Amino acid sequence: MTFMISRETENVSSIDDVVLAFKSLTENSERPYITRDELFANLPQEQAKFCCRKMKAYRDRNGREINNAFDYDDFTRWLFNQQPHATYSYHTSAVPSPS
Repeated sequence: MTFMISRETENVSSIDDVVLAFKSLTENSERPYITRDELFANLPQEQAKFCCRKMKAYRDRNGREINNAFDYDDFTRWLFNQQPHATYSYHTSAVPSPS
């Protein structure tokens, strides 16, 4: 998957296409979050690190954070400016590559 998908990319016609691209990388293409390992397994290292730094941690319906899980839907909507920038939190810590 090409990571920084621009609005002009011919294979992407909507935000939903990008969300579905992330979802297709998850276990059984069903989860509403993507794990750190899935990002590193499917993206070039620098792009996976970027995602880990910029994506919000995923929280389930009860507000519990799932370890090493990221909210790709929120991230994609932020990338396409469908959500106020000020509400998006940045992860600034360094992200090591998986062992």
